[in-house]
Amino acid sequence: MAEGEARGWQTAPRPSPATSGDIDNIIRIGKALLVGFIKTLMQQGTACHPQVTCVGQQDREDTSVEEHGVTDVPDSPQVTSLKECMLRIWQELSNNPEITRMVESVAGENPLQVLAEVSEHVFATGINWGRIVVFFYFAFRVIAQSSPEWFKLVINWALTFLRNRLVAWIQEQGGWVAMLSYSLSSSRSIEND
Repeated sequence: MAEGEARGWQTAPRPSPATSGDIDNIIRIGKALLVGFIKTLMQQGTACHPQVTCVGQQDREDTSVEEHGVTDVPDSPQVTSLKECMLRIWQELSNNPEITRMVESVAGENPLQVLAEVSEHVFATGINWGRIVVFFYFAFRVIAQSSPEWFKLVINWALTFLRNRLVAWIQEQGGWVAMLSYSLSSSRSIEND
């Protein structure tokens, strides 16, 4: 028994070439979705939660993601469909009082610390597509309420969290395309859906 196993640590299995390719694809699509979701919310100007004012939103509407050092990933038809699905899920979740409380808590704090705390809270009891959409939205909120130099740092942090904490679950679901069949429960709670 290896030392890590004796201490109760799980050793991650080495991915097979097929698994590695799937993971790389999940990460590539995840980046396109994250950047596209944030970009869409910035362009819509409706990204601010109804109860919270975005700091500097007017200044950011004309700003492209490339200006922040983040390479925009061209939308394939699959990514476009998935992004539209994410936006529909967000529309259904956006009036959730629990999310409203979390949105109000992000103002004025260290952006990466806030995103880490919110992410831990959102995924504390499990992962589902609604929670992933909320995670992407909070990445946007942190960017919207921070100075422009945080943009790339927040994107990179979110992609690392995606890689380390969410990719295995997404792969188990069959990849991002499984989100297209997701529907929210009638309770609309990020805790229960």
